[in-house]
Amino acid sequence: MKIIFTYIIIVLSLQLSAQSEYCVQPKDGPGGCDYPYTKVIQHNHAQEPDGFWLFEPDAPDLDSANVVVFIHGYAVIEPMVYGAWIKHLVRQGNIVIFPRYQKTQFNPWPKHFPRNTVAGILGALEELKNEGHIKPRLENLIYAGHSYGAAIAGYLGVKYADHSLPKPKGIMLCQPGTGRFKAAKLDTYKDLEKDIKLIVFVGKDDRIVGDKLARRIFSTAEVEHQNLFLHYKDKDGKSKITANHVAPCALDREFDNGRRNLVTRVAIRRSTTDVVDYYGYWKALDALMDCSFYDQNCHYAFGNTKEQRCLGNWNDKKSVKEMVIFEELEE
Repeated sequence: MKIIFTYIIIVLSLQLSAQSEYCVQPKDGPGGCDYPYTKVIQHNHAQEPDGFWLFEPDAPDLDSANVVVFIHGYAVIEPMVYGAWIKHLVRQGNIVIFPRYQKTQFNPWPKHFPRNTVAGILGALEELKNEGHIKPRLENLIYAGHSYGAAIAGYLGVKYADHSLPKPKGIMLCQPGTGRFKAAKLDTYKDLEKDIKLIVFVGKDDRIVGDKLARRIFSTAEVEHQNLFLHYKDKDGKSKITANHVAPCALDREFDNGRRNLVTRVAIRRSTTDVVDYYGYWKALDALMDCSFYDQNCHYAFGNTKEQRCLGNWNDKKSVKEMVIFEELEE
């Protein structure tokens, strides 16, 4: 019996060691785990292709909250794929609106995506007026998106007034792209209002959408504050991080709504939550919100600083390969 118990302890220790190859999530600051709230309240109004999910902190003492509109990638009509990131945002005290713009992987046609997204956002804002919800601070609102959702977020950042949407104070675009489709893609982003802060993320090994749209958005926007983040894969012993198209995905099965297709299955299978999330995507969005709303932690979001570039350390204290930050692109 003692031998069996010892074997179990060894196995568990090895498993924990394998799970701890990366440095842990920061204790505080942008990307940190100093959460004031413990639970996430989910509201599912996503039965239709222009519906939405709504996520709020379980905080009866919270009378109002900042808002993140989080727009999913093509066919990723499943909040679970981004669940850990959503939970991170909500446990910080934010409301997350997750609009749905597709019925299935192939329906409707992409020209309907922006319209459906707008309907989902407006529906969520209308729902938040009802009793039992936290009041949204519409003056403190961010648009964020991944892949096709990032293209839509960029489009709405420019066209928000045309669709009677609230003006965002900041926009974060993670690996924006539309493939061969053109819906939600603009020729130029020069009409993005100058006081809207902009962050664009690109993975070096993104073979799905590449960096073409990211570069177009970043080079044509004429805003006062913008940075382009480029992150690389890295390896230390058996541990590694990737820089592919699913890097922003962060799985949490608590948010599983049972919607599966080829894209969601691939995203679920390849999703990881690691330093690229904690010190990359999550840190950048937290900092963008702090900077946009309160003029705090701006050096984590802009300026090509050490705080921006850092992706933490491996267990042997060796630094993970830093991100490269662009404040402008060469012609």
